[in-house]
Amino acid sequence: MGLLQQRLKWDAPAGAILDADRRYVMLRADVLMGLFAALPPGQRAQALDSLQASVRTYGGASARAYQASGAADLAAFLRVMAESAADLGWGAWRFEPDHGAGLRLSVRNSPFAMAAGPGDRPVCHAITGMLEAVSALVTGASRTFRETRCASMGASCCEFQAQNE
Repeated sequence: MGLLQQRLKWDAPAGAILDADRRYVMLRADVLMGLFAALPPGQRAQALDSLQASVRTYGGASARAYQASGAADLAAFLRVMAESAADLGWGAWRFEPDHGAGLRLSVRNSPFAMAAGPGDRPVCHAITGMLEAVSALVTGASRTFRETRCASMGASCCEFQAQNE
């Protein structure tokens, strides 16, 4: 059991799942990705971009809290982030240094890719947003990332790297 799972408080009478003051919600991945699939292509792209920005902002607040709670050094912080992603069902994350760009990330078993099914574009915008938040905490600078390989497109895993500015 990961650290996040240990910290989560399941308050059944209130109908809430909490980590301190951060409320989580359980939602099936196919329900979330079905929302995007139901949109016309232009709106789908905009909605996925909005999801990425929202995760960067609000997921970034969680990442800052994880870092402040004792994962101050880089290796410990990235380990906590990978464990937290797994605890939340966001797949198996592996961070790699990317000289000059900060971080690279590979994710096996992305729930977003699996739920989206076969497609012609990457769909793991939520993971991209979280990686942008984590990267800013690690490097002290905002970077834009993109998913370069996606399991929804037939790749064995999803891969993310910093975009060239």
